[in-house]
Amino acid sequence: MAGHILIADDDEGLTKAVTWYLEAEGYRVSARHDGKLAWETFEKEGADAVIIDVMMPGMDGFQLCRSIRQCSRVPILMLSARDAEVDKVQALNLGADDYVTKPFGPMELVARIKALLRRSSYVDGPTLKHGKLEIAREQRQFFVDGKEVELPLLEFELLAALVSRPQRVLTRDHLVSLVWNDFYGDERLVDAHIYRLRKRLQEAGLHPCPIVTVRGSGYAFRPED
Repeated sequence: MAGHILIADDDEGLTKAVTWYLEAEGYRVSARHDGKLAWETFEKEGADAVIIDVMMPGMDGFQLCRSIRQCSRVPILMLSARDAEVDKVQALNLGADDYVTKPFGPMELVARIKALLRRSSYVDGPTLKHGKLEIAREQRQFFVDGKEVELPLLEFELLAALVSRPQRVLTRDHLVSLVWNDFYGDERLVDAHIYRLRKRLQEAGLHPCPIVTVRGSGYAFRPED
């Protein structure tokens, strides 16, 4: 089996279609149409990835995302019929790894889940060190002054992409291709992830933040050392 996917969405028609495509790829799927039931299922069974709709009875998607992220780093993909930027930022701030706006095709959703799962098990290269900052890619761990700082999956991959190319300016499009592997990456999501990543780095004691915006171009990692 390719893994266990938990779907939390009260749209039974959509859930059935997504389940069919995921099962065709070899995944085991647990579908719940109530946020509270989805949380109970996660507590009992866990999951390799979770798909969460924002609007659900019992417990809304934001609450469910927060609860899961407090105890697990499992990849989380959020769904919503609303395209408001504030919703996307809230989801990412709570620890979601991706955000998809309805309507969408089931095949796109499956491709996104497969990309998230690939990244969650990704092994690449040696430890990267720059001053206080250290990234162990094989273990997917990030340290500042020897203290581990937990990062959501996509924030970790964005940081690793930038740190492994110090001083280079990476465009949003380039970051999409590096981190999302060309699977439906959204340049607007890059900005939201970078905003949250910078905040985490500053909270961890990295002042000034080594990730800088290059106006009109993109982002660069510029360590002080």
